[in-house]
Amino acid sequence: MAQYDTRQESIDAIVRRISDLSEQSLTQLSQYISYLKWQEELWHSLIEDDRPADPNHALLWQFDFVEAFPSARKVATRAPDLMEIKTGMASCGLVQQMAIWEHPPVSGSAVCEYTVPVPPTLNTLKMRFAVGIRDGAHMEGDNLCAFRIYVNGVRLWSTTKQSNKWERYVIDLPTLAGQDAVIQLMTDGLGDNRWNWAVWGEPQLLGYGPKPVKSGSKRS
Repeated sequence: MAQYDTRQESIDAIVRRISDLSEQSLTQLSQYISYLKWQEELWHSLIEDDRPADPNHALLWQFDFVEAFPSARKVATRAPDLMEIKTGMASCGLVQQMAIWEHPPVSGSAVCEYTVPVPPTLNTLKMRFAVGIRDGAHMEGDNLCAFRIYVNGVRLWSTTKQSNKWERYVIDLPTLAGQDAVIQLMTDGLGDNRWNWAVWGEPQLLGYGPKPVKSGSKRS
């Protein structure tokens, strides 16, 4: 009961503080609350995603594409006219997160390529990410943006998108333990790159393997 009273007291204090905010500030606050609720839902779902099916395995390694962005190769499959590849906060459906911005060129695809050394101890490799079209884009009709993932030259995943809201995915990759994985994040305007404000939300690799044996534990 004490915990409930403390929670209600905090809520009442927040209500008192926001009562004098301007309409613009209230709109921003509403957007931020939506972001916090989405973050909580995402956190609970990520706990399930990170949990290996085999109880004897654990998450051993992660690779963050946003953090490694400076070392990535950024190219176009044809001329790079109007292509833009960078990192920054991105808002899709009023929900913000760090992302790789990848606006495709007028013709062909934008390519953000990483060479990732995969640890030899892994036996399962997954990729977790979201795709979105940034708020403010007005895509309609046949105007679609294609998102594709290639690993060592093989296309493993693709989708087309027109709506702004984030769509989240977790996909299986070849393990490639002890090898270099060449991973390409690609976008394509499919002949019409107008409003293709494409973003990859917090893409990461998740590597799983046998749980480390704790020091001092005995094996039967």
